[in-house]
Amino acid sequence: MNSEQWSSLWVEALVERVGFDQARVDRGRTAAKIDNVGHIEIEPGLLRAKVDGATPATTSIGIEELPLSQWLGLVNQATRESSLSAALLAGDVPISFADRLLPERGEVTCSCTCPDGGEPCVHAASLLHAVAALIDTEPFALVLLRGRGRNDLITELRSRRAEAMGIEQPEASDLPRGADPETSAADAWGSQPTPLESSPRTPLQPGSLITLAAAPPSDSGIGVAELRALVEDAASRAHGVLTGDGETGLMLGAGSDVVRRAASGDVAAISAATKVAPDELASAAKAWQFGGPAGLRASRRTWDPDAAALQPGVDALGSASRVRSNRVSSGRSQLRLDEDGNWWLFDADDELGWVLCSHSATDPLDLV
Repeated sequence: MNSEQWSSLWVEALVERVGFDQARVDRGRTAAKIDNVGHIEIEPGLLRAKVDGATPATTSIGIEELPLSQWLGLVNQATRESSLSAALLAGDVPISFADRLLPERGEVTCSCTCPDGGEPCVHAASLLHAVAALIDTEPFALVLLRGRGRNDLITELRSRRAEAMGIEQPEASDLPRGADPETSAADAWGSQPTPLESSPRTPLQPGSLITLAAAPPSDSGIGVAELRALVEDAASRAHGVLTGDGETGLMLGAGSDVVRRAASGDVAAISAATKVAPDELASAAKAWQFGGPAGLRASRRTWDPDAAALQPGVDALGSASRVRSNRVSSGRSQLRLDEDGNWWLFDADDELGWVLCSHSATDPLDLV
């Protein structure tokens, strides 16, 4: 779903469903585009902002909250349709909820400090257009306007799914959380970052995983154990970055990331999930264990260096060794030269083929 559709539907609803005058709604478009609308305060059933212009004013717009029956209808619809539920849990608001969320006649009222008694005045129209842009970037703002926060909706969906799947949810009081800082979102956004030297010390170990409130959807293709493994892997990488002992891995391609996971995980399970041949994945995982991305490249990359560049490898394995591309082989040992000038030692495995068995070295004699 393209969230930009929401702004169009919002503006259309103001005229066709709420009954505002088209000309009055349109004249707020230009004012909103030139940043005349200040910080927008949004809460269930209410919008408020200061609007500049020829006559600056403070404008409030009331929008009736959804009655309980409509709220339950929305949740029931999402519970029945797994794709809609998945979209909401992923932070998106499907366009199919438009009829339930967009306001109707008599549900929107405008109040402004300007002398224009029409509805909407230019200030209110500007605020309404600014909200349209807000909904494009954060469609859950519309859910909040209609009386329910994002957490309310997601918590209800998770509860319904957990109940349907027979999963017992932990009580809110059982979940670990820090003390409520009692800081508004606006104040938190505008606050200055804590100096690094004053930040909390990095824990010795990554945080432990709390009990999942609900299992992944049955049609998602991922189980509880796999989701747990993904979360624990992300926590471990984050901890490594904080301590300076690891990389994020975010720049890796999908194939390399599968190998990275296999290097410290269940090769058979990952092979089954990704359809990568078990032997190929096991060999690649060995290369990653010894050399990370560079080791993986050395196990896959073939290139043609000068004969002089390969001579140290020949000297290390003996004059009877065979040379092909960037590889020098003798018996069950093979040296490979990468394009950065590093040597890697491989051993012959009866099942996996040539398998990396050491870290790199600039002198092949250090490897044999």
